[in-house]
Amino acid sequence: MTLLNIITEPAIIIITAFFLFFILTVLYNYSKTEKNLCKIYDFMKSLNKKEISYRFNELDEYMSDNAYTVTAWDDLKKALIFPDKFYNSSQSAVKADYKPEIYLTADASYFFNEDTLIHSKINYKFIQTMPTLLTGLGPFFTFMKMAIAFGVVDFSYNTTSNPLNQLISSIQIAALCSVFAVGYSLIFMFIEKVLYNRKCKKYYLLIQKEFIRLFDICSSEQFLLDLVKEARGQGINSEKILKSLPENFAKSVSKSLGDITTPYLENILYSLNKLNEKFDKGNGGDVVDKLF
Repeated sequence: MTLLNIITEPAIIIITAFFLFFILTVLYNYSKTEKNLCKIYDFMKSLNKKEISYRFNELDEYMSDNAYTVTAWDDLKKALIFPDKFYNSSQSAVKADYKPEIYLTADASYFFNEDTLIHSKINYKFIQTMPTLLTGLGPFFTFMKMAIAFGVVDFSYNTTSNPLNQLISSIQIAALCSVFAVGYSLIFMFIEKVLYNRKCKKYYLLIQKEFIRLFDICSSEQFLLDLVKEARGQGINSEKILKSLPENFAKSVSKSLGDITTPYLENILYSLNKLNEKFDKGNGGDVVDKLF
């Protein structure tokens, strides 16, 4: 049995075809994923932590329009603590003493991980079953070849060829089917792991680091403590305002009445003086006495 006979065996050709198809499928999917993850990483790398508040709308639009990040980004936004007011991108550059006001309440790895960035974008479960399928093809063709060999062997005395040699040759081919299948499976697993680490895993880890760089993490407990402190401070200020309200109200009313009534009283007195002068010139006497 020569090497050419082994290579041209239909069962081995089928196993080899499956192996090449699986390798090409993995290479295509991982290359496509690498291309998209690389674009995401390059965009995030262009952002600055000091600029994230007024460039958040730009980040939000990019992540929402990208099919690889839209689901994870929607979940991550729910874990963000936003500032009271966003900065617009049209504003001037950020001051040196500016402190970021957007915080994460959970680690970014909960949202941007292997499942959300890689596994959900490719048929990863099928890729994981490919080595099993290759291994399964070996026993399948082995037993099929052996069944065919025992079915066609002829041990009658009138045969011109040696049936035992034919049977042994068929059994050897059947055994080689399992050898090729297991060998291809091992090679596939090695190639798949190398491609995954170089094309996919590297970039999703870099994206996680970018989120850590851009957003400070504030735990839920710390956030609640800050809310309690702020509520206490507001309560004290409100109490002071309420205590000073009557006094301030009285002062305001007194001042308002004084500002309003004083000019009118002055005008009335001035008018009465004028009338008194006219009456004095005309008939004499006090104008007030004449009125009463």
